Amino acid sequence: MTMASDREEQLLKDMRASFEASLPHRLSRVSRVQLQNIIPAHWFAAAASECAGMYIAGFFYGAISIAQAYVEALTRFLAEHHRTRTQNDPPKRCHYLNREGLLSDTALAAALAILSERNDFHHLNKSVEQEYKKLESRAADCINQLHTIESEVFAYSFGPEPGKVALEKPDYWPSGGEGLAQVNLRQLW
Repeated sequence: MTMASDREEQLLKDMRASFEASLPHRLSRVSRVQLQNIIPAHWFAAAASECAGMYIAGFFYGAISIAQAYVEALTRFLAEHHRTRTQNDPPKRCHYLNREGLLSDTALAAALAILSERNDFHHLNKSVEQEYKKLESRAADCINQLHTIESEVFAYSFGPEPGKVALEKPDYWPSGGEGLAQVNLRQLW
């Protein structure tokens, strides 16, 4: 055996032990969040899907920052889709979409909660939260607030036919052909 393979073998053991030690914490975090299992396959879908995974893995700064960026992208999508001219300021855009009936009061409150302290997280200002438990709680709140927004904007239900999904607003979903939509499937683990 070479030194490189000995080192790789030790790294593998260390990584496995670290992952297995983290499982109870990951399981606890999974049980605290909701996730919209299907969202449209837009440019922001992959990042939006990573957001919950980051929280579960314990990467709270990343989960919060991605949740904030996702709200910005999602509200920009809604404004562009409805051909509305809004300000580039994300909270102002959210308020505008609410006034136009494109975001409910509940979704507006969720979006604004996620966007709060945005600059501190995006620019890592000195005032950014540093206490682990507060970060963990904030990240969980962001994930659950995203669920609130997604379950409204990208609402769907399962039809009477097995495997058939009924989209409440099909024009929000990229077409996959006649009667089909391009989707991003997600799960929490």
